[in-house]
Amino acid sequence: MSLAGQTPAGQLREAFRRVFRGQTTAALVVPLLLFDLLVFVVPFGYLLRISLTERVTAQAYAEGTWSLDGYDYLLSAPTLREVFLFTLGFAAVTTLVAVVVAVVYAYAMWQASGALRVVLTAGVLVSLFTAIVVKLFAAVLVFSPNGVVNSLLVGLGLLDEPLLLVNNAVGAVLAQLYIVVPYAVLAVYSVLSTVEESLLEAARDLGAGRLRAFRAVVIPHVVPGLLVAGVISFTWSVGAYAAPLLVGSGSERTAGMAVSNLLLDQFDWPAASALAVVVTVTVFATLALGQALVSRYTVSSGFGGDRS
Repeated sequence: MSLAGQTPAGQLREAFRRVFRGQTTAALVVPLLLFDLLVFVVPFGYLLRISLTERVTAQAYAEGTWSLDGYDYLLSAPTLREVFLFTLGFAAVTTLVAVVVAVVYAYAMWQASGALRVVLTAGVLVSLFTAIVVKLFAAVLVFSPNGVVNSLLVGLGLLDEPLLLVNNAVGAVLAQLYIVVPYAVLAVYSVLSTVEESLLEAARDLGAGRLRAFRAVVIPHVVPGLLVAGVISFTWSVGAYAAPLLVGSGSERTAGMAVSNLLLDQFDWPAASALAVVVTVTVFATLALGQALVSRYTVSSGFGGDRS
């Protein structure tokens, strides 16, 4: 509202209103900015600084020095390169499986009603709020040679002997799925719940089968949710530590495990910090790419735009 044409008293009230509104916004934003600064920016800056110090044998790192020794070590050590490449592959496989499972589960939640929807939703939320260590030990109990899955398959006569689903790469992926799938399901379902079921019914009335209607109606609408689910799953899995450590074998070494080894066992803080910085940059790049893809798809498809 313009101040022109108002009485002096009206202009004064309007000015105070704008100032108060600005102060209210600042009061809400400043604590969040301080929280981000203290919890994220300062620790990452400290991590970056340590990664730029000299590697020494007498202590964890040489204070006050500047060097790229940590990054040179990452490039020159074949083991660390293999670890990082394995981490990317591990994250990609986990992300692909997590998104597929999330689509199926979220679609079942969307189509269910009454008590069944409550049960499916509760299953996701309970898993989401369960401690990671508890979920990982549950994965061991479920997928071990004497676990639920193998006992069921052998009991039904589908297998002659149990499958080895733990203490290997398969076990590491399955355990990581226990961690990321609940987030992926909620990301897909949050978008899927906005789709009008009448569109699906109209597609079926026009002769489309369930699968074709799903591909033509549901998938295009939930692409932003799929992208968000993929970003969440990938960024979680790039930094995976507990799942491959507890359910994988010694061969499944991720970047998180390598950072722990460099930091706690070898006391090579510059190299550990450099690897942590590379992982963090990978996460930031994934987040930026995901945001760009979601924005581009939203604009190109017309979702969220002005439909008047």
